[in-house]
Amino acid sequence: MNLVQRIRSIFSHPPQTIQQDHGQEDLFKARYQAFRRLLSANNGALDFMTELEEAALGHRHFGMHFVRTRATGASTKVYNIVENLLYLAPGKYLGLRDSLRTIQDQIQMELASRQAIHRSELVLELDRITARDVEDVGGKMANLGELGNSLQVPVPSGFAITAQAYMAFMRQSNLWDEINCLVLGHPMASHFGACAPASLDPEDEDATNQPIALLEMCAKIRGMILAAKIPAELEEAILCAYDRLCEREGRQVHVALRSSALGEDSEGASFAGQHRSLLNLDRESLLDGYKEVVASKYSAHAMTYRYMLGIRDDDVLMCVGCLSMVTSRAGGVAYTSNPLNTGDNRIQITSAWGVAKGVVDGTATSDRFLVEKGPPPRIVERTVPRKESAIVCSQTEGVRRIMVDPLQADQPTLDDGQILELATMAARIEAHYGTPQDIEWAYTPEGQLFLLQTRPLDIRQSEPARELLPDVEPLVQGGQTASSGTAHGVVHIVKKDVDILVLPDKAIMVCVEAAPKWAAVLNRCQAVIAEQGSVAGHLANVAREFNVPALFGVPAATNILEPGREITLDADNRVVYDGLQSELLDRLPQRPNMMEGSPVFQTLLNVNRHITPLRLLDPDGVDFTPANCKTLHDITRFCHEKSVQEMFSFGRDHDFSPRSSKQLKTIVPMQWWIINLDDGFVEEPGGKMIALDKIASLPMLALWRGIVAYSWEGPPCVDCKGFMSVLFQSATNRNLEPAAASQFSERNYFMISKHFCNLQSRFGYHFTSVEALAGPRPRENYIRFQFKGGAADHHRKVRRARFVGEILDEFGFQTRVREDAMFARLDDCDQEFIEDRLELLGHILIHTRQLDMIMNKEDVVQFYKKRILQQLQAMMDAKNKARSRAAHEEK
Repeated sequence: MNLVQRIRSIFSHPPQTIQQDHGQEDLFKARYQAFRRLLSANNGALDFMTELEEAALGHRHFGMHFVRTRATGASTKVYNIVENLLYLAPGKYLGLRDSLRTIQDQIQMELASRQAIHRSELVLELDRITARDVEDVGGKMANLGELGNSLQVPVPSGFAITAQAYMAFMRQSNLWDEINCLVLGHPMASHFGACAPASLDPEDEDATNQPIALLEMCAKIRGMILAAKIPAELEEAILCAYDRLCEREGRQVHVALRSSALGEDSEGASFAGQHRSLLNLDRESLLDGYKEVVASKYSAHAMTYRYMLGIRDDDVLMCVGCLSMVTSRAGGVAYTSNPLNTGDNRIQITSAWGVAKGVVDGTATSDRFLVEKGPPPRIVERTVPRKESAIVCSQTEGVRRIMVDPLQADQPTLDDGQILELATMAARIEAHYGTPQDIEWAYTPEGQLFLLQTRPLDIRQSEPARELLPDVEPLVQGGQTASSGTAHGVVHIVKKDVDILVLPDKAIMVCVEAAPKWAAVLNRCQAVIAEQGSVAGHLANVAREFNVPALFGVPAATNILEPGREITLDADNRVVYDGLQSELLDRLPQRPNMMEGSPVFQTLLNVNRHITPLRLLDPDGVDFTPANCKTLHDITRFCHEKSVQEMFSFGRDHDFSPRSSKQLKTIVPMQWWIINLDDGFVEEPGGKMIALDKIASLPMLALWRGIVAYSWEGPPCVDCKGFMSVLFQSATNRNLEPAAASQFSERNYFMISKHFCNLQSRFGYHFTSVEALAGPRPRENYIRFQFKGGAADHHRKVRRARFVGEILDEFGFQTRVREDAMFARLDDCDQEFIEDRLELLGHILIHTRQLDMIMNKEDVVQFYKKRILQQLQAMMDAKNKARSRAAHEEK
């Protein structure tokens, strides 16, 4: 270019060129913002995927709200990713929308409720029910119908208010939708567990307020259900069924309303005591009683129990059994095997005066009888404590506690004939179901036996008995092992509902009554000690399900064990020791993975199949296309790769004028121009120049440190062949013509923000592109580097590309060489690592230029490679020493 041409080039920019310059700059800025939105959505999508993958390991509890919100969140983020990529690449990758829609439809199908209702009746008479009707009347009533109709054992007469009835009631006045909104909008919705589960951050204000918020939400839902009007058709069906029951009985009967939710009384999910049952109701109280039982589905302990077992709220339709009330002289529970010992199949009968309620809710002192099954059955053990009170039916309605006649208090509640009759019946039921059973029963004053319910009995694998500690005096000794195991923790006394709100994690709960409602905090307790209760109670049942050691029937436990005291419980030997007794804790009970195999867990696995697997692994593979994106992770991977390519190629292929940029003040003998995309400057300079200390871009500064780390010593010495090669290329390759139109033949451009840098440069005869993101989120960070061209012949340029690639291989880059072009990438690294590698790249940019001229001499190539590697290592060593010194000074 002669002098005249230079002068013309300076003054020959018409106004439209200036407008084009600004348009190019604005376009790149807009694309950069779209790229940042894509990266932000990418980060959010991967966060959701990580949560879903961690949940699939089964180490935490979660509910359906967790699955829905994480799946929906991931889907929404991926939608944003796709739309931002389509902005960066108009008209390309349109198939991504079709792939995303297909995946979203598959996810939605997995999340949809699949509740099957087989019969349309609102009520079903008990004499028409068998075990096959479990999906219509719930487990409790299906089992009771099976007992009466298939085994012909005595059960109360009555009817079931069905799942179809529940759905009709909940849809009345939009109850179902309103309750779902409350549950899903609750701060504990994604975790809702036993009053602030241990996994929540104790410093999180929302988390610490969750127990109170949960109770408030449950009270609100209960109020909504109790205030709701029962549909006229359902009201008529219930009352007519009751009237038919009275006709069969020949009198106005009082009834028991018993919960029989779908899933209740099933194997591994007894729901023991978690839903409400009402005793001794008349016709006037029947409808309100039905609503009370339905509302108990949303008690805090029932919701927590479902959450802990991974049971979907939609799957628990509340059916209700309406049974003729049995006037009970004695009632209780029969286990057909020992739930604490797989080797003991003796029948265990727990019995109290009055109705069985006192046994199952842990408030009654009870007798205990052990019977060998035979045949013939044989009573092998009797435990008959003093029983001073009983729960009986009131003359009007409900039940009440009365004092037992002192002469009767020490008497056994059952005679030998009744014990053997009950044991024979229990063994028959076990044989019918083929698995141990938990049976509730009652004897009338006339001596007639009625079976009130049966469900599978969970049997725990027994551990070998350990000896008592010989030199340690127990604080407490006695009681009844309700759940096996040893535990250590601090005492927390629970007497009122409010006491569980301040229950510390990993405490040992000590209470008076072994009440079913305390099951709400079992997931946070190390163990339970109760003054009352037995192995047959509801709380004992749930403690065994969760593998929480429990010792019941310990007199004055709340007085002897003061709050805050550190104790060790050996439930199997029925002793409590002071302090930590580590020798007892070598085989702590493993908490079972209650989620695995549950409906919620299975839904998670089904949903994850469409979200988390990554099948598109090779960006250069022929199958790396939108049509082959089969999961959200595939789309995320595809879009991230293509977005970086689109940004990189746009910066490489578009020219920028100095009118849209600032020139860097530098002693390096080249022109460097800076385009600020966002927050790349400390402050906006007033003139055309900008000093290095006004640059805020971290990746650019890192690259620059490498550029200036060592002074360039000039081009290498070349032989005659190399020199002639350069002359030949200069004369024949128009792309190397200094007067060519491209402004990249004259200037080097940085496009920057605080964490982003795109460099388009020409050093001598080769072209270089570097793009990097170096921010606080490692998953977003990356480097892309392209090195191409040269002045030597093709063979030497190819060798130089390989030379640069081999150096970068030493520092963790993924490299690929195609002809005389070398491509390198680095992904998913922390900010410090990215900046370190950018410094190395800066050094390589300067010190590999014009080396293509000497690429025919292997000894010279090795000399330069060794020197460059030594310099790069020296740079890294100096940086590491500086960091070590800084860390030492901080200490």
